[in-house]
Amino acid sequence: MKIGLVTQAYYPVLGGVTEHVWHVGKELERRGHTVTVITGGAPKGLPWVKSRTVDDRGLRVLRHGFQIPFMSNGANVYMTLGWKLGRLLQRLEDEERFDLVHVMSPLDPGLPLIASKTMRTPKVGTYHTARQVSAGWPDLVLKVFRRVFLDAIAKLQRHVAVSPAAAEFVQRYFSDVHLTIIPNGVDTARFSPTVQPLPQYADDVLTILFVGRMDPRKGAKFLFAALPQLEEKLDGHYRVVVAGTSWLQKYYDALIPLNLRQRVEFVGYVSPEELPRYYRSADVYCSPATGNESFGIVLLEAMASGTPVVASDIEGYRGVIKSGQAGLLAPPRDSRALAEAIIMLARDPARRKAMGEAGRRQAMEYDWVKVVDQLMPIYEQIRRRAE
Repeated sequence: MKIGLVTQAYYPVLGGVTEHVWHVGKELERRGHTVTVITGGAPKGLPWVKSRTVDDRGLRVLRHGFQIPFMSNGANVYMTLGWKLGRLLQRLEDEERFDLVHVMSPLDPGLPLIASKTMRTPKVGTYHTARQVSAGWPDLVLKVFRRVFLDAIAKLQRHVAVSPAAAEFVQRYFSDVHLTIIPNGVDTARFSPTVQPLPQYADDVLTILFVGRMDPRKGAKFLFAALPQLEEKLDGHYRVVVAGTSWLQKYYDALIPLNLRQRVEFVGYVSPEELPRYYRSADVYCSPATGNESFGIVLLEAMASGTPVVASDIEGYRGVIKSGQAGLLAPPRDSRALAEAIIMLARDPARRKAMGEAGRRQAMEYDWVKVVDQLMPIYEQIRRRAE
């Protein structure tokens, strides 16, 4: 098949949707399909982009419109806009003659919503967003422009959600939508216990790893607030390694107590090639997210690497990890509980080892090959209906 993947987020923009698109695209190509990523123009000025040339990482990418940054759902995101973008997408599908278009987050304003409404090729949509009930502006938009979203939904042949949390968010506003749950995945060959750890962490100091953007909902400040308790109970025998960056990094850096600043190492952007080595070097992976996470790919990456997890007990994470098996879950926004969970694992190497092994076994069920295995019957069904 000739497949178009429409996404607001793709490299150099980092995040779970970007990873999802790349892995699905590469696995589809491995199976002999032709894949084109349709996304916005690459935003400029990202700190991890060192040159003007954007690495599309081996997939064919067509970029249209421009991307503007804004804060949504507790995270820094980008919206793709453009003059007459709908007409441009229709010309594109006339030229490319896709058999199928797969739209990521099809109700997101900008490129995904426009593609859902205007592209005439048979379409499937995958919903990646989870959001707690609130009276904020996103909820108001969904209610006021309900007819616009209903029109987009009606033009999708199939609907997929990456988790029950993402499905619940959609059905909260559009209860008639029938959703199939197909999870995010992980590259179990790339993230593996066989990966060589980094030499600078090959000592007896407990290494706690955080991977992600310095966005409010990722909860890094709650990990930093746990440092005094870690210092007291672990007698300074630990380090926190932070892999990721954001324009908010200076703000988070200022939250670290001055006398404990030496315990935290900001390594900045880590390339996809080096990231597995950081997971493999960690004794504990920590994700203190505050909520509104639909899944948690970072949890799977840690689990596939054989690293035990300490994470927030939020809906999106509960679908990936059960507390006491591959790691421990702590109440969100509770730095004391987070510290206690880390200390518990720090003092029990045998339990860390057992949790790491359990996490690896569980992560194998989320290999991208198995994820695409679940997508293929949907693709085939849509193609048969269009013939």
